[in-house]
Amino acid sequence: MPQQDAFDEHLTIGENLLFAAAIRAPHLSRRDRSRRLDAKLVELGLGERRDAVVGSPESKTLSGGERKRLNIGLDMIGMSDVYLFDEPTSGLSSKDSEHVMEIIRSMAHNKIVIVTIHQPSSKIFQMFHKAILLDKGGRLVFFGTPSDMLRYFAEAEHQHQFGAELGACPSCGTTRPEFIFDVLETPLRDLSGDIIYEENSRGQLVAARRYSPEFWRDKYEAFRLIQDVKQVSLLQEPVAPLPAAPIERKRLPVRWHDEWTQFRTLLRRSFLSKLRNRANMVITIGVSPVLALLIATILRYSENGTYDFASAYHIPTFLFLGLIVAMFLGLTNSADDIIRDRPVLQRERNIKVRLSYYVISKTLTLGVFAFIQCVLFVLIGNSFLQIRGMFWLDLGIMFMTAMSGVALGLLISSLVADPKTAANIVPLVLIPQIIMGGALIKYEDMNRNLALLYSLSHWISEHPSTDKTVKTESKLQVPFVCQFIAMRWSYELNPLTRRQDRANDEIQKLAPKANTPGLRARLNDLKDVLALLSGLEGRSTRDVDRYLKLVDPVLAGKQKFDASLFKDPKGPVTAEQIYVNQKVSDLISKAEMEQNDYRRGKKPNVFFGLKKRYFGTQFGVFTFNTIVLIASTLGLLVLLHWILRKQLEVRRS
Repeated sequence: MPQQDAFDEHLTIGENLLFAAAIRAPHLSRRDRSRRLDAKLVELGLGERRDAVVGSPESKTLSGGERKRLNIGLDMIGMSDVYLFDEPTSGLSSKDSEHVMEIIRSMAHNKIVIVTIHQPSSKIFQMFHKAILLDKGGRLVFFGTPSDMLRYFAEAEHQHQFGAELGACPSCGTTRPEFIFDVLETPLRDLSGDIIYEENSRGQLVAARRYSPEFWRDKYEAFRLIQDVKQVSLLQEPVAPLPAAPIERKRLPVRWHDEWTQFRTLLRRSFLSKLRNRANMVITIGVSPVLALLIATILRYSENGTYDFASAYHIPTFLFLGLIVAMFLGLTNSADDIIRDRPVLQRERNIKVRLSYYVISKTLTLGVFAFIQCVLFVLIGNSFLQIRGMFWLDLGIMFMTAMSGVALGLLISSLVADPKTAANIVPLVLIPQIIMGGALIKYEDMNRNLALLYSLSHWISEHPSTDKTVKTESKLQVPFVCQFIAMRWSYELNPLTRRQDRANDEIQKLAPKANTPGLRARLNDLKDVLALLSGLEGRSTRDVDRYLKLVDPVLAGKQKFDASLFKDPKGPVTAEQIYVNQKVSDLISKAEMEQNDYRRGKKPNVFFGLKKRYFGTQFGVFTFNTIVLIASTLGLLVLLHWILRKQLEVRRS
């Protein structure tokens, strides 16, 4: 048991103990764990406080003694043969200390219990069966029963004329353990009786000891040697048998039920802890809608005076700010999680709880809350700015960005030890995402020396032997350093919503190989859809939406084009007015013009280009960017797992 509290402050006493039982004894059934919980609550004296939320030490929800008993109970509820308690009475009153030690002593009738303690009271000292006394540097100066220890130091004191009556009172039968430390650390005095001081390793003046730790160690070794000589039997000892061959340990099979129980328990505990955290719930429910409403209100502007989506000036800015919000919320939600869980993590690592289960459960829990935040933001923001047909796409892109923020936040939390430090690091991560994401500062206006490949190609283009008629670079290419920014990949996904582009892509793919009746029919359907979309109109927005819903199955290849469903697609409302934003279209058109520049030998990978070529293979930008975002998030989580494993190995060593 660690000295510091190692439980979840947002859960109740009963929940902490129940989750501890499931993690430490996953083979038990739920009924057996529940019975074990009831018994331990009674044994710990916490039965009436079962449903009390633990809270922080500052909240005073539980007393110091109750917190210590809960801390002990988390290990007691398991099924172990050896227990190690590190200063279980520190910070407690004398009565609470006695209560805690009585609980620990009750475990010792069929277990091995080791307790480290400093300056115990007389009653607590006599509870131990045997005691080990260590001096500075871990030097062993006594091992035996408490009574033998007092007698040993009383004799040592008597030898040096300090008065044996200070250590024990034969008439009343009481003892004073402080007497041992008085003898052990007897100060060195000069001829006038004043204490002599010396400088320690920290440069501080401390009282010099009359007898060094080495003296007491050597004295005890001599004492043990004499005791061993007295106890040597005169009878000839039997010849010891030859040692048996070592037994080869077989690797135990994986118990999938136990593994699933541990993972499910960690996931449930993580989710409940977040759910009970009121500050987290306020951020989850309140901040995202407020930011969506604020941003959408400020950016609701059209150049013609009357707002409409087609001429809305700030749609690209809104899409980018939505990603910034997702990254920010992901970072802030996770930046202190591992810091808060580190004592629990260290404790459970000692009982071989899989670290991967913790990372996965933490990621899934934070992902659920990130998803809720993204849904609220997209619903409010898109509705206010009249962005139609992009809910699921925007939600997916925001969620992937938020999960990148979650992974970065967990990584930050694993590298620092203080929540304030983690909060200070968040801007250092977020600001580069804003600057190098491609919206605040366009890549064509950015310092081109950031791109290593650009600098190299620029040097080659100025070489005398280079053909000046061949253009080798584009200003819309993303600088090399910006390729490591998650925002750059997610922002590039947003404008890809035009059905015309999907139809054109399908036509370009099918046209060269439409040599069968089925493929020719499919090609004709796509051409009809493209012609329809070019001038689709309706009497109202609802009519246009209905027509487009009929088009989507045709584009997906699920059904054939039926012209009878579009008998009168005319009216004052056009599809382009409600689905195509001019600013977004300009970004795509500019990228297409730059990518199709005839002066280049091959098409460069430009920002907002619909196609990318990597490693000699052409990818659609949506597919490739999605893979990059998911792979980078998984890579950060793998790095997080490695860092935590190394940290816990250092702590255990």
